[in-house]
Amino acid sequence: FYFVLLLSCSSSPHPLLIPHPHSTMVRINRKMQLPVSRHSRLFPIAHVILAVSLNLVSNIGLRHGFCVSAFSASPTDIISSSTNPITGAASSKTKRIAIVGAGAVGSYYGGRIWESVRSQSDTNVMFHLRNENYDHCIKYGIDVSSYHGDFSIPAEELLAFPTIDDMTQSVNDSSGGGGDADGTFDWVICALKSTSLEEVPKLCGSLLSPETRLLVLMNGLIEEDLIKMMRKQRELKGLEGVGCKAIYGGMALICSNRLSPGKISHTFGGKLLCGVAYSADANANDDSGKWVESDKQAILDLFEPVTPVPFEFDPNLRRGRWWKNVWNLPFSGISVSMGGITVDRIVNDPSLRKLAYKVIDETIAIANADLMKHGCSEDELLGEETKYEMMTLSDNMGPYKPSTMLDLHARKPMEVKYLFRRAVDRADDLGVDCPHLESLVCQIEAHQRHHNLF
Repeated sequence: FYFVLLLSCSSSPHPLLIPHPHSTMVRINRKMQLPVSRHSRLFPIAHVILAVSLNLVSNIGLRHGFCVSAFSASPTDIISSSTNPITGAASSKTKRIAIVGAGAVGSYYGGRIWESVRSQSDTNVMFHLRNENYDHCIKYGIDVSSYHGDFSIPAEELLAFPTIDDMTQSVNDSSGGGGDADGTFDWVICALKSTSLEEVPKLCGSLLSPETRLLVLMNGLIEEDLIKMMRKQRELKGLEGVGCKAIYGGMALICSNRLSPGKISHTFGGKLLCGVAYSADANANDDSGKWVESDKQAILDLFEPVTPVPFEFDPNLRRGRWWKNVWNLPFSGISVSMGGITVDRIVNDPSLRKLAYKVIDETIAIANADLMKHGCSEDELLGEETKYEMMTLSDNMGPYKPSTMLDLHARKPMEVKYLFRRAVDRADDLGVDCPHLESLVCQIEAHQRHHNLF
């Protein structure tokens, strides 16, 4: 039956497909695909026959190009595109990218990466989605309306997982526990909020290997605590080190909100600035942000093909964090301190605009004192151009709702410790006065206590 089916469709220029909202097809070669699912396990002999038939027919009629999908599959049943369809043994390296925390930011950047590698059979972009977001996306996919062009990830092409264990198990299963599919990834991109920083080592730990690179897209001054947490997590298991090749910090200057499960609205910006927080190749025992050229090249190789994303590598991650704070502290800060107002109301109100400039000046002063303490030259310091860059950006944002404002309105935990309080504490340590910023942070902490947003 299978062979007749294959012969019948080989004469047609169009693939014969039996669609299913959760179907996943596994590539045997560039022209042909083999479906695998939990249902197909009921017919192992038939699928062996099918696999052999497909290879035979591919040698005869490859020029016609066809594929068959006879069963539905869930992402947890995936066989790697580099896997032998009969033996399950890995024959070549599959590049794997895990997106952990696929919310407004993670879905956008993860989706853009998926878009750039969609046609590549040797790259899998896998999304960790939770609760109603997972339930929606496996049926309807992810839809992004974007300032740089709309795009969608169809449900049948979305590799979505409700837990990290499911994601890891799917990769382990893909090679029968052998080859390169050992449950680890080339890249893990974590886009959780800093309120979940303590969860990162445990959540991402099973995805890491000595060759994995971890990119953390998160607000605030987080790197020192994150690396300590990762070392401690490893020590509890009797292991040394951080557990990965390199850790990068990412600063996303983007206006992106999740409107509902699977629906992302990107209205402005999108620049992504990244730097190295830790490099095993530079010095596995040094957490000061030293890096080697291969660390820079690796992240350039990841994002340079993602043309809709303006990407920049910052050789000094500390400076990059403060650069993003020059926007976050005044605009997210004033938004929350005022009870939750949009950015346009800040820039268009004379008093709030003046306050924003005051907070920007104080933030730059703290930043430069911190940078000089850590050996930066005057050429590396933040200057007046940063102030005007952030104000110009804000003038063009329109009624953007910062994530901290959304959390306040939704009565969800707010990013206060690493985003706001840590900057004021750093100012105190450095002896830098920041009265306007400190007043804002006190008001924000009052909102947090009043509504119990921890």
